[in-house]
Amino acid sequence: MTMAPPGADTATNSRRGASRPAAYDADQITELGFPEAIQKRPGMYIGGRSNLGHLLAEAVDNAIDEAMAGSCTRIDVVLAADGSASVADDGRGVPVAIHPGSGKSALEMAFTHLHTGGKFDTESYSTSGGLHGVGIKATNALSEWLEVTVRRDGVRYRQRYEHGHVVSPVQILDPEKDTVIGEVGMRGEKAAVAKHAKRPRTTGTLVAFKPSSEYMEVTTFDFAAIAHRLQVAAYLIPGLQLSVRDERGDEVRERHYHAQGGILAYVEHLNAGRRLIHKEPVRVTGATESGARIDLVFQYHDADDEEILSFVNTIPTGEGGTHVSGFRAALTKAVNVFGIEKKLIKDKESVTGKDTTAGLTAALSVMMSDPEFTSQTKTQLGTREIHGQVLSVVYEQLLEHFRKDTTLGRRVVERCLAASRAREAAAKARSLVMRKSVLDIIDTGLPGKLADVAKSAETSNTILYIVEGDSAGGSCKQARNSRYHAILPLRGKILNTERARLNRALSNAEIKSIVSAIGAGVARDFEVDDMRYGGIAIFVDADVDGLHIMTLLLTLFWRFMRPMIDAGRLFVARAPLYQLKSARRSAYAYSDWERDQILSKWGRKGVTIQRYKGLGEMNPSQLKETVFAVPDVDDRPSPFANPNLYRVTVEDAHLANQMVELWMGANVAPRKARLMRIWDGEATYGADENGHMDGTSDDGGYEADEIDEIESQLGLLEDG
Repeated sequence: MTMAPPGADTATNSRRGASRPAAYDADQITELGFPEAIQKRPGMYIGGRSNLGHLLAEAVDNAIDEAMAGSCTRIDVVLAADGSASVADDGRGVPVAIHPGSGKSALEMAFTHLHTGGKFDTESYSTSGGLHGVGIKATNALSEWLEVTVRRDGVRYRQRYEHGHVVSPVQILDPEKDTVIGEVGMRGEKAAVAKHAKRPRTTGTLVAFKPSSEYMEVTTFDFAAIAHRLQVAAYLIPGLQLSVRDERGDEVRERHYHAQGGILAYVEHLNAGRRLIHKEPVRVTGATESGARIDLVFQYHDADDEEILSFVNTIPTGEGGTHVSGFRAALTKAVNVFGIEKKLIKDKESVTGKDTTAGLTAALSVMMSDPEFTSQTKTQLGTREIHGQVLSVVYEQLLEHFRKDTTLGRRVVERCLAASRAREAAAKARSLVMRKSVLDIIDTGLPGKLADVAKSAETSNTILYIVEGDSAGGSCKQARNSRYHAILPLRGKILNTERARLNRALSNAEIKSIVSAIGAGVARDFEVDDMRYGGIAIFVDADVDGLHIMTLLLTLFWRFMRPMIDAGRLFVARAPLYQLKSARRSAYAYSDWERDQILSKWGRKGVTIQRYKGLGEMNPSQLKETVFAVPDVDDRPSPFANPNLYRVTVEDAHLANQMVELWMGANVAPRKARLMRIWDGEATYGADENGHMDGTSDDGGYEADEIDEIESQLGLLEDG
């Protein structure tokens, strides 16, 4: 789980304060071509200015398409010291000849002409992840420079772009030397190629680029995230060799991936260390009537969380889609039919879709031609007919599997029935604490604790701040704007929900208050659309106790209200550490580094510095102009635009599960072992780039002076 500023992504047509409408004539109509269309609105193409990984993913996905076509055996990624990245493959190489329709090189068209490419039919690629003819062009448009080198015909071809614009022709290079021997489309091209061509005539593509800070808010590549993406690709395409090399630090880091076991091995990897309901994963493979190929592997464990990882043509579909809904429906139908056949499911019992995915780890890969994604970022499949096709194939094979292996079938049904009974018990427990109005809160003994928003407030534009301590809560109540902010003070630490069942968690007074205030349910019945606020913000002191409370709250939300995190509606609010004042000006600093930067500009003479040791030391006016400031976005006040607010995001659900289980779970031994390895400098608090919580990594580690807290944290973790 990570935290990032939410930004201001929405706009309104409000014209508050305008005396009359502005002129709107024909000369106000503007046509944006390449690369301006992408540079103007990058969010439409890559999901946001901070989504740097998408730029690299477009190049990697093109190479993976070559592998799916059977033309590529290895992909190598390099993160260079100058901040650039490169992706090399041994595929067929992008075509370079002059395109008959445009008179330009096909290479130039592939990198600069929107909605142009070789994946609109099934002749060159029967399945692929690139379908809109946009992907790599977005990488080009948002880069300071991009250079593509192609190996074909026994020679090399190269073209360079800057900010998406062509700055060189498609040059023909000697296969071994960096010598230009001609240009594509120029007289003498064929003769130059024939003269310098070298055998064997190897093929491939190398794309190197440096992201531009003019368009991207983040320009530093995440080694661990890239390595994980390549590792997953190795499982999805057995036999493909992938590597990533990081040359940015003092020591070069390198990872290599090669898997023969396919997604079955992937599910076994995901479930490593869990208590399994059945030893061997279940596998379903088949083809639909439209020719789509389905590969599904799943396995149950004894925890309550679900993890369904889905892919379309190897593209991760983190938001699921019609293929996932088809699988869910098939699993639910097969479990019910088999359970009724074997008289395991009684007349008054029912197994729902939520019951069949409790404790489920699954990987679903669909290979299909012409998939329809809901956006350019391809995080969700929208092809309607695939739902029924996946449902049919999976249901028939799964039911047959259960009938042949009745022991497996019975274990799966019994696991789902246990989840059903737990759901019903949770519903009864939840009914004791749920409420939909302020009057209900008063009935549950919370008067004076929750300072709710005004009745006229717009839900989507409000935030509930969960604040550490009554004294800080009192200051926050005075500082807030009741149109946008609600305040819920907490007394002390909440229960560690990683070690507690739902009924015990709901018996905790502080958790009961949180669940009641949010008003959207809990656990598998949590409905994000029922939230009483647009967002929830954790606001605690920046000391060890405060960080522990934040960790306990994050664990609660991850285990029992995860859809809120997935929807981007959980935040962490950060208060300043210092206020600096001189005779003429005042400023806040959020770290020692910021304090020193301000002092270097102002000078130290006549400057007073106030350090806030806790939230209770900030008076309401200071809180009002920092944490509870409500900036305007397009003439509309938005509490979410406050720069002190950081959205909690999850890039990898599996790693988040591992991290929560390690640091907050009941098993003490691996936690102590990990802390001792951190003490010895052999590990960090986060996961390594191979997706393990017991590996080593140079990323995300704590500074040496923070290791001094280990003994106290050991105590906190045991007491929590």
